[in-house]
Order: sequence, then structure tokens, then C-alpha cells
Amino acid sequence: MKNQADQIEAEAAATLLERMIRDIYGDKGSSAVQPLQWSILRYLRKTPADRNELRWIARYLGLTRAPVARALKTLESRGYVEQAISPADNRTKTVSLTVEGREKLNEDPIKVIADRILSLPKAEKLQFIRSIRTISLNLKSAPDDSNSKDPPSGG
Repeated sequence: MKNQADQIEAEAAATLLERMIRDIYGDKGSSAVQPLQWSILRYLRKTPADRNELRWIARYLGLTRAPVARALKTLESRGYVEQAISPADNRTKTVSLTVEGREKLNEDPIKVIADRILSLPKAEKLQFIRSIRTISLNLKSAPDDSNSKDPPSGG
């Protein structure tokens, strides 16, 4: 069972993490690259061409296709990506980064946090990385118990 002080400390840390991530995306105007769009650009940079289709991008991001399709349309209109009919299946479009898209990734705000992580002493850096991975994996594998205040007891 969690005590109240631990709960307050954990919520403060979670709030700090949320704010830190939100704050790196300084320009939030409609002409700015939005967080979802940055995620798509990062995905395209690191993923093999045969996985650069709407369905794979949406699956990777854990989203439905509609918001990803809208984000791709915006990225394409800004010249950061291009879509073409897949040579393997003419019903499918493949997405690729343009030169402008690759250059835009040099401005990726996530690098600000990555640089801060790199600046930590080695032991702290490794502990932080292990902790954040564990939290991420636990979030992915946990059932949606957002209405529950405490984890289920082991009976």
C-alpha cells in the first residue's frame, strides 16, 4: 500500500516529467511542427522503407490511422515528407522524408532532453534510462485501471 508522502512525491515527479516534455515544444502555433508530427519524422528517419506506410506508422505510435493521415498530409504540404504509390501494392502509399524533412530533424526538440540525459553522471544516466524503460513497459502492459487508486492485491 502506498503512503501519502510517496504518492505526493510520485505525482510531483510525473507532473515534472509531463511539464518537461511539454516545455521542449516551445512554439505551439499552427505553423509549428507538432509533437505527433515530430514523432512521425523520427519514425521515418529510423525505420526501413518497407515499414514506411500509414498502417505501420500508426501502429508504432499506438494511434488510429486518421490522426496520422492528417499529420502526414500537413508534413507533406510543408515539404517534409512525400508519399508515393507502393511498388509492392498499388493500393498503398509509402512515405519518405524529403531533404527538407531530414534537415528539419536537426531542429528536433527532443534533442534538448537527450542532451540533458547525456550530461548526467554515468550512474545517474544509466539509472534514469533503466527507470524510464521500466515505467514505459509497465504502462504498455498494464490493464487500464485508471479508476483504481491502488494496484490489485495478491490475495
